[in-house]
Amino acid sequence: MPKAKPGPIVAFFRRAPVVLYRAHLGWILGGHFLMLTTTGRKSGRTRRTVLEVVRRADRPMGGLPTLWVVASRGRHTDWYANAVAGGSTGVIWKSHAFTPRLHALDTAERAELLADYRRRHPRAAAMLGTAVLGGDFTAEPEDLRRLATELRALRLELPGADVGTAR
Repeated sequence: MPKAKPGPIVAFFRRAPVVLYRAHLGWILGGHFLMLTTTGRKSGRTRRTVLEVVRRADRPMGGLPTLWVVASRGRHTDWYANAVAGGSTGVIWKSHAFTPRLHALDTAERAELLADYRRRHPRAAAMLGTAVLGGDFTAEPEDLRRLATELRALRLELPGADVGTAR
């Protein structure tokens, strides 16, 4: 079961990176994070959140890469629900701002993304498994399927971009 919304203290500290991005200092966080700006599906207000880039695919001829992000609270994650609702969406990654084309991953794509993430970042994947599954996140197909069923993920592409080499 996806984890609950964070309490006010945790939420305060999670918002700190947004301040960096809004001050044009997001590059300090490197390529491992991005700031996603969405329009609230109910309120119509601008919403910003900083997310971990769980995969990056560089374009063959250079330019901005394709980026993948995971909604750890599943389909109930506000930023995810806002993004897939079709409102305007913007990304700041490092010091680059762009309007991505969004692709919501299906369960099989999410399982492959999570397996790749676990291979590259075993400690972070273990924490994700504990938070979402309440236990270890192993490479077992059943664990991957359960986690992929609970979580949601987006691929963020530049319009006209081909998916290149993943990192």
